[in-house]
Formats: sequence, C-alpha cells, structure tokens
Amino acid sequence: MGNLAQVAILRLLKSIEMTSDNSATPATTSKIDALLSSENYRNNIEFWNRAWNGVKTPYTQMPDLPYLPSIPAWLLERKVERVLDLGCGSGWLSIFLARQGFKVTGIDVAAHALELGQQWAEQENLTIQFDIGDIATMDYAPGSFDAIVANSIFEHFTYDLAEETIAKLKTVLTPRGGFIGCFDKVGTGPGEYFELADGSHIYTDKARQGMLLRYFPDKELEKLFKDWTITKFEEFGSGSRFVCAHLGK
Repeated sequence: MGNLAQVAILRLLKSIEMTSDNSATPATTSKIDALLSSENYRNNIEFWNRAWNGVKTPYTQMPDLPYLPSIPAWLLERKVERVLDLGCGSGWLSIFLARQGFKVTGIDVAAHALELGQQWAEQENLTIQFDIGDIATMDYAPGSFDAIVANSIFEHFTYDLAEETIAKLKTVLTPRGGFIGCFDKVGTGPGEYFELADGSHIYTDKARQGMLLRYFPDKELEKLFKDWTITKFEEFGSGSRFVCAHLGK
C-alpha cells in the first residue's frame, strides 16, 4: 500500500470516529463538514476509489478537448504561476500545465489516482505536488495559489456542496486569483438512479453504484460565480460549458 493510500485510510477512519459519536462532533460543525459526512457523499467517494483502484498504470494520452489550449493561454494572460488542480485524478491536467512551466499542486480524494499521477510526473521529470484531500481537509494558506482549475469536477457535487466549495476556494487564492472550470452536460442519459431534491442523481446500477452526477444550468453557474468577474463563458457542442473567472473587478 502506498503512502497516499495510508493517509487516505487514516483520514477516513478519523472522519468515521468523529461522526459516529455525537459527543465527539464539535457543536459548531460547519455546513461543509455536514455535507461531506453525508452517506451520499461517502458513497460517491467510495465509487471513485473503486474506479481508480482498478487502474494499474498511468494513462498518459492527453484528452482531445476543444477548450484545452485556452487554459494555459488564459493563465499566461493573467500572469499566473501557482495553480491548484482541483479533483486532479491521475493528473493529466497537472502534467499538461507543468510541462508549460506552471507550478502545479494537484488534490484529489482518490489516493491511488494520485500515486498514478506521481508515477507519470516522475517519468517526465516534472515536479508536481500531489495531495490527498477534499475541500474540507485541504489546509492551504490564504493566497497560496494564483489560479484554480477544475475540469469536470463539479458535476459530482450537489448544489450546496458546489456553493460551499466555491466559497472555500476563494480563501486559498490571491486577491485577484482566477478560476477555470469545465461543467459538463450530464445526468440526462439512461441509468438506474434516484434523484435528490436539488436534481442530483445518485446511481444505483452495479457499474456506477454510489456515483453522484448533477447538471448545472447556466443560471446556476452564474449564481455560483456572482461574486466573481466572468471573462469567458463558452458552450461546446457536447453541452459542456467552459468558464473563466477571477476575483475582483
């Protein structure tokens, strides 16, 4: 078992200990802690760990995404140096940006995915910091990053968790820090799932058991980023929306 996997298990055990005994739970538990301790969220994390644990070697082919060249172009335009890759998985976007000289930190809940990313980075002699964690456990200091990238990540959050995540991201950015995200059109195809009050789908079929998917309409994205300055909002043929925004005016 790799070091990242050990850390993940220790954190999971700690979270179970803190939530299974009401006396151990702080009276002032934040909204985000409550969201992340929910059964639906835990099942979603278990799905991703199962999915990644079946992958033996890094998949090193870059995806063919129409907006991919726009990511470094926008970051360079804003003179970004330090980037946080939120929900980095096995690190393809972290690798892509590190190749171009950005100082990248990748964070994900799946320990094995991060180990694959580390292997890939070492193969290319790239220095990337890969951290195990989620939006509640990440403890980066204020102003740690000039920008955050989140590719196809928010689709796996409920609306409330997305809202809390956006708020938390502000705390680790510089005063005019940037955000780049791709929000996919998901949850409209066939499948076995139950639907939460906010429209999130929790899948129950064997292949995707526990996975959470949610489509964010344009109006919801505008609401989530109401305190940001949106400089780019593009929709592609697949229905995916590519959003670039920054703090301040």
